[in-house]
Amino acid sequence: MILKKVTVPFVFALSLGVASAAFAGGSDVYINGQQLTVQQKNNLQKALGTYIAPGSYLVDANTGCWYNQSSGAGGCPSGSNAYNSRYGSGSYDNSGNWNHWSNAAGGGVGGTSDGCIYTTYGWSNC
Repeated sequence: MILKKVTVPFVFALSLGVASAAFAGGSDVYINGQQLTVQQKNNLQKALGTYIAPGSYLVDANTGCWYNQSSGAGGCPSGSNAYNSRYGSGSYDNSGNWNHWSNAAGGGVGGTSDGCIYTTYGWSNC
């Protein structure tokens, strides 16, 4: 699991600081489309107390819920609305953001409270 215990402010602060990652030696981790530097990845792993697998992650700054677009793994910190279904798993929050991974289809779909829909196949209406 990528996120064990993390506070929403920490995730939000991280999302604000990733923009400069491409200029400071990029890692194999992307959060919301922005590449983390090796140092940012190391700092995040240390703060979370866990290894972060390579991949492209969507992270909701409001809930701390995350989704690895590369592998389909996802989750939320304790107290959030994660679920498993017969064919996959996903999460949602009280603001209208959601995601679902389909094991059968080998892909995922999600949406944001402002009406954006996205897929792991590269399609989005945003």
